Amino acid sequence: MKANTFIVGAPKAGTTSLHYYLSQHEEVCMSSIKEPNFFSFQEVSSLYYKAPSISNSIKYQHLFEEDKKIMGEASVSYLFYEGVPQRIYDFNPNAKIIIVLRDPVERAISHFLMDRRLGYCSYSLETILNNKEKHPLYFQQFLELGLYYNQVKRYLDTFGKEQVHILFYADFKTNLDQQMTSLFQFLNLQATDIDYAVKNPFLSSNHRLISYLYKYRWIRKTIKSIVPKQGIKSIKNRFFSSKEKPPFSTSLLNKMKDFYRHDISQLETLLNIDLSLWK
Repeated sequence: MKANTFIVGAPKAGTTSLHYYLSQHEEVCMSSIKEPNFFSFQEVSSLYYKAPSISNSIKYQHLFEEDKKIMGEASVSYLFYEGVPQRIYDFNPNAKIIIVLRDPVERAISHFLMDRRLGYCSYSLETILNNKEKHPLYFQQFLELGLYYNQVKRYLDTFGKEQVHILFYADFKTNLDQQMTSLFQFLNLQATDIDYAVKNPFLSSNHRLISYLYKYRWIRKTIKSIVPKQGIKSIKNRFFSSKEKPPFSTSLLNKMKDFYRHDISQLETLLNIDLSLWK
């Protein structure tokens, strides 16, 4: 049995938690690697953070350890790249597509802060916004990924609205149980009890040395290779905390809202929904 359910994005919109929630259902098998990037491996190979990907179809199939009613994965790169919807359709025309959308300004800031924390970017967000030609990949990842209209339209055009389920991050945060019930209905699954622990939250450290060392990927990989999972959890609990994101200037936020305004209006028309809070 092949994969039939794809959480395609958006990045920094709760897809890691959604992958975890779905994996708890007895009729669902989610991929052992959350983001295999199988249908976008060519595109993600050029990204600055060297996103891991699987290009071999046999290895891809082995990510699904059991045959279940729902065989799913969650590669958030699938939403942005133009050729991916058709590739998924060619693989499985009956596939169910799940899209989670977040206020694009919030999403951009969250993505930027994550990559700064991981040591992938040393520029300010305002510098990137004002210098697209100088920083094209940063501009793509932090800003263009939030231009949802064409991204969503491609999936609706390719699969039809009956096979595409769109969630909104804000609704997910305020009424998660209702949103999951709706998603289970879309997937023709019986609702079930779910552990709603948040995965991949915003974390930062007040310890300067820890923050500095954490920026180096080779250090993170080395620690993960020699320290047991429980030890990694203990390190995070001791040195990292979930706290409010740092503030950004009103000027920058207004520039970003202007950048997204027209696209949001197009998305409102496409989905027949009011997104005025995003504006």
